[in-house]
Order: sequence, then C-alpha cells, then structure tokens
Amino acid sequence: MPFPPLRWSLLLALVCLLAPGPSQGAGKKKPRVKASRHLVAIPGGEALRRDAAAAFHRMHAAARAEGFRLWASSGYRTVREQRLLYERYRKGLGPRAARPGRSNHQRGIAVDLAVGDEESPIYRWLASHACRHGFRRTVPSEPWHWEYRPRITRAPASGRDCAGQPLPPAALSRKASPDLS
Repeated sequence: MPFPPLRWSLLLALVCLLAPGPSQGAGKKKPRVKASRHLVAIPGGEALRRDAAAAFHRMHAAARAEGFRLWASSGYRTVREQRLLYERYRKGLGPRAARPGRSNHQRGIAVDLAVGDEESPIYRWLASHACRHGFRRTVPSEPWHWEYRPRITRAPASGRDCAGQPLPPAALSRKASPDLS
C-alpha cells in the first residue's frame, strides 16, 4: 500500500532523527558551525535560514489567528541528510528527493508542511495566504513543499488572495480600515 505524502514526511523526519551521527575518526572534517548560527527554529522542531524563519513565524501567526496550525515536517537539511534521502529515493525506498547540493532545504529556504492533499483546509489556506509572506509552492507534485522566495513571489492583486480568488467582504473591510488601537 503506498504511503500518502503526510506519512512520507513523518517517515522522513523519523529516518533523519534515527540516522547515526558522523564518526569522529581521523581525517573527518568537523561540521560547519557557521551555518547553524544563521538558522532559526520554527514550529515543528525544524529550522530555516533567519529571514525565512522570520517570515514563517509571521505566516504561522496569521494561520493561528484564523484557526489553522502549520506544522513543519522538514526544514534545513545538511548535505549528509540530503545524501541519505537521495540514496533512499534512488533505491525506491523513499519519496522523491533532490541530489545533494541541489535542494533548497540545504539553503534553509525550503520547508515541508503537514498539509495533507490539495483539498485539505490547511493547503487551501496556504494557497490563499503564503504569497503574502514570501512563500510559494515550487514543486508541482509536492503540495507539502513550500519555499521562501520573496523576490520572485508576487503579492496578490488588490481585493484578491494568493490563489487569485476574491477576498471575502470581511477581509476587505479589515484591510480598508486601519487598526487605530
């Protein structure tokens, strides 16, 4: 029985947690500490690059205000983690994965979210609101994969959401009247 995307992302997180750490043998390079100083934790126990994490926190707060909870199942990945995922994919043991060095997870700007399918309320919320926070879906076959790309992510047209749908009247009136408190 094939696993749905949510189960693959949970399995992926479990594999990454259970994978043995690098051995401290002679000739092994030490992990880069510099990269970790630029990473910030996000809900779900994952991390993103500082600017992407700040945008994700804003998006997370907006979702919570509307009754949705965004849960990250994967964020930043080391080269080693990406290599493991790619090797599992090549052997037919895991979901599709980019070659090491070609994944935006390694840059700290990609996040996999527990969204279910394209008909789920969380996915529909993301499709309608993510562009306002600089996030966009970049892999058509993966509704859970979102990337922080503020320079190429267009803001929605006036009176529309990120999916091009008209905003409900209540949202329009909130936008028209500034909060003076």
